[in-house]
Amino acid sequence: MTNMFCPGRALRHPGMPKAILYGVLVFVLYRSALSRLLFLDWGRDDYSHCALIPFVFLYLLWENRRQLEAAKPSPSGAGFLPLAGGIGLFWLGELGGDFFSLYLSLWLVLVGLLWIHLGWRMVRTMGFALLIMPTMFPLPGFLDARLLLELKLASSRLGVAMLQAAGVSAHREGNVIDLGCTQLQVVDACSGMRYVLPLMVLSLLMAHWCRAEPWKKAALVATAVPLAILINSLRIAATGILSGLRGPQAAEGFFHGFSGGLIFLFALPALLLEMRLLNGIARAGTGNPAAKVPRSGTTREVN
Repeated sequence: MTNMFCPGRALRHPGMPKAILYGVLVFVLYRSALSRLLFLDWGRDDYSHCALIPFVFLYLLWENRRQLEAAKPSPSGAGFLPLAGGIGLFWLGELGGDFFSLYLSLWLVLVGLLWIHLGWRMVRTMGFALLIMPTMFPLPGFLDARLLLELKLASSRLGVAMLQAAGVSAHREGNVIDLGCTQLQVVDACSGMRYVLPLMVLSLLMAHWCRAEPWKKAALVATAVPLAILINSLRIAATGILSGLRGPQAAEGFFHGFSGGLIFLFALPALLLEMRLLNGIARAGTGNPAAKVPRSGTTREVN
């Protein structure tokens, strides 16, 4: 594995022919699933961010290049367990026409092959990079539809509450907001789904790079979804106020599209601030180490 991240030497690595063979076999077996993933799923607005995950995966491997180069491959038969699970999911996905099973099968097969040939130590070193890989796959259909519905209802409720707090007469029926002069319908595109999933991935990466206790990292990840819903509700409320001032066309014009991008401009600083506050909790608990008096040694009074 020495210099495995140098392209020239990587091509001359003894294991390269075997890796190429596995790559060809995997491509042949999962050709239909990969085609759907690349040309259909990644083309959907809610999952367009998934196309960036392979580059994130490669960067995370490059980030751990020194540990991977220092580790020695130790083939292990334990890798046949995830490989067998992946093959089982492959047949279930093929028989049932479930592409999520095929996607998960692809991931398990890759993990199994790496574990078999490189060993647990190297797989553990790649741990977070491998765990982030499934975020490139869309959610199963039933879970996607349920999450979409819940996000629409939650954003509608909170948006109406914000409008009423601002003194605007607003009533909600399902995902339809009645402003009196006009009605706003919180459709799938306004549910916040396209912001929730990328923010979850972003919070995972920030937690990975944050040097803090596990509970603080978990708190950072757990707040990504409520934060996305809150900011999306603010966008809905702002759209409602603007619609009352300038008419219904404001809800479908430039502001509606532009305000979607503003969510990330608010969410990223909010996550960074939260990370800073969580790190500050530890510093506040430890106090000022410079003020501590050493237990050993002599003490002199200064006149």
